[in-house]
Amino acid sequence: MIEQKENVFVISTENTSYMIGILDTGHPVHLGYGPLVDSVPSMETLYGRVRPNIGTAAYWDEEHRDIFPANLPLEYSTPWRGDNSEPAVIVEYGNGCTALDLLYRGHRIYRGKDTSFPASVPDSEGAETLELELSDSVLPISLYLSYTVFPSSDVIIRSARIVNGTDEAALLRSIASMQLDIPSDGWELVTFDGAWARERYEHRRPLLPGVTAVGSRLGCSGNEHNPLIYLENGRGEVYGFNLIYSGCHRECIDVSPFGRTRVLTGINPYGFSWRLMPGESFSAPEAVMTYSRSGREKAVLSFHSFINDHIVSGYWKGRERPVLLNSWEASYFSFDEERVLSLAEAGKELGIELFVLDDGWFGKRTDDTKGLGDWYPNRDRFPCGMGKFAEKIRSMGLMFGIWMEPEMVNFDSDLYRSHPDWVIALPGRKPLPCRHQYILDLSRQEVREYIIDAVSSVIDESGAAYIKWDMNRTFTDLFSYGSMGTAGELMHRYILGLYEVMGRLKERYPKVLFEGCASGGNRYDLGMLLFMPQIWASDNTDLHDRVMIEEGTLMGYPQSTMGAHVSASPGHQSLRVSRIDSRFSVAAFGAFGYELDVSALSDDDKESVRDEIAFYKKYRKVLQFGEFRVEHVSPNQRFWYSTLGKTTVAAEIQTLNEVHTGRLDRLRLPCAADGKMYRVTARKERIPESSGAAGGMTEDFSIEVSGMVLREYGAALGPQFTGNGFAEGTRILGDFGSRLYVIEEV
Repeated sequence: MIEQKENVFVISTENTSYMIGILDTGHPVHLGYGPLVDSVPSMETLYGRVRPNIGTAAYWDEEHRDIFPANLPLEYSTPWRGDNSEPAVIVEYGNGCTALDLLYRGHRIYRGKDTSFPASVPDSEGAETLELELSDSVLPISLYLSYTVFPSSDVIIRSARIVNGTDEAALLRSIASMQLDIPSDGWELVTFDGAWARERYEHRRPLLPGVTAVGSRLGCSGNEHNPLIYLENGRGEVYGFNLIYSGCHRECIDVSPFGRTRVLTGINPYGFSWRLMPGESFSAPEAVMTYSRSGREKAVLSFHSFINDHIVSGYWKGRERPVLLNSWEASYFSFDEERVLSLAEAGKELGIELFVLDDGWFGKRTDDTKGLGDWYPNRDRFPCGMGKFAEKIRSMGLMFGIWMEPEMVNFDSDLYRSHPDWVIALPGRKPLPCRHQYILDLSRQEVREYIIDAVSSVIDESGAAYIKWDMNRTFTDLFSYGSMGTAGELMHRYILGLYEVMGRLKERYPKVLFEGCASGGNRYDLGMLLFMPQIWASDNTDLHDRVMIEEGTLMGYPQSTMGAHVSASPGHQSLRVSRIDSRFSVAAFGAFGYELDVSALSDDDKESVRDEIAFYKKYRKVLQFGEFRVEHVSPNQRFWYSTLGKTTVAAEIQTLNEVHTGRLDRLRLPCAADGKMYRVTARKERIPESSGAAGGMTEDFSIEVSGMVLREYGAALGPQFTGNGFAEGTRILGDFGSRLYVIEEV
């Protein structure tokens, strides 16, 4: 709901309110973002009657000597007009001037939302938007700020659009999607950072006076810093932010000398510039934000429900994802049709629903130095073509899926030999290789048409129900031979081109399940999720590393969006040895599958996989669409919970087996209700002889407990093996172990 009274606007979600005031100078100022208000407060109540003098700072004019731009909580800021903090927008005009006065000129409140940006949250019933029109005091340069809310959601969508109304070209050097000036300091910044194979590890740092920034300069949202961030103050207040964009982004926090904390998110200004001709406009990507006064858990759940309800759209919105078997780590490039058919048959016997043929099926692709761009079947491996092969897969009762990397090309390919100018590369310089491949220039229409035609041809021939869309390198050597603007525009034009390609393919094949992948989780963002309802979280499938990767991912993105697989032991990325049931317990909290040679498993492990798949199918909706919570018991132990209706699946996860602790582990349920009774049951697992214990099934464990006791005290799970032999009820988790429990309201 959006309300206005005099010079105050209140934008309310289900449980929060965001308030804006307009000063008599025309400056839009932030009045507060927090718990839901019951009425529109006055400007004087929240802004104050008199502002403090701040000494050497410039004031607005002689009639407004109490207005110091350096200490205004602005809704949107510009440089060189008294505000010395990080600006939201920089526009160069005339002789390099960038100073603007963006002052209120009008507004409109309307039903629905703008969806003109290629990656916009779809309009839905009940959406409401406030649009503020700001313009410079001298030049005809205008800025439009929009704020959209949805019923039953605690997320606000923000965006900005700038219009050049002058008679000359202007150069846009920076534009934030949103600015929030929090009127306090003392916050901690939570970010999700890493690199290939260790994406989105959670990190925390105090915010001291000055600028702190994270972001991507990779050409994609990146594995180094995800656009998801939180600000927390230790008293339960949390602000969460994310960006609906798949390219270079920046999250910038500037703590002023006067106790104000400014948050900006948007396109990274590093290397960015955009020429605005007279009458042209530029729209920044949409940003999302949420607020909680009861800790991060509520903010996480707000983001999850928003993504499931408003980001993921179309056929797969709210639909359970199939259990898949991917061929990659089972065979890499060493396979033929007979080999992958036998792999699919073995998977079908264990309960697999979708078989995915990974890299190596096309062109002359027998290793990663050749073939990218040539999207026709390798006849040495598939002599009857991909259509006949896919029919054999479907005749087993399986869905068929296939891997592609449409944005890339090898020099050793028919495509490159025909179109060398389609590659992003600097004139006169040999482009830097990465994994022997190069980037196709999606800013060019002919390249986009080629990719759409190539992907369509593969889907039409094979009848694929699933496409794993990979992208295995980052950007270098920025230059377009298509002359689509300057190098500063190329990366953004590339992302716009990518959204066009994905949007057209999604419209053409609405029931195909597209899974995003970029060397694992190198492009895990809300922009991709608008087109692809799930994303491969990481190429690293080691269960210990995956705990950190998946938990960091789930702090902003729901389980239904996260591709998670059980792979071999020792792990191919870590060489770590682990039980297959422990690997399953971690991977189960996502869009689940296997990526190993299931035909080579021991009989015991095959039985374990059958049981795992049966369990997952039984509780799939809970694991993919339940409310996700985390409890850290100690540095060595944590619990994950996914709750839907009266059912919770919980995972106990430990790092190392501790010897002779004398401790009983306890399982709590943070959301258990008073006056209810709950049954807690352990999922039975197979313990191999190699663990040192007697092989066989784990113990039966089932108890009933009241909600109050389960929430506040927990249920004792019994002792783990701690060095004194085995007794009845001794639990075996071991190093890097995990175990699942089902908690049901009775």
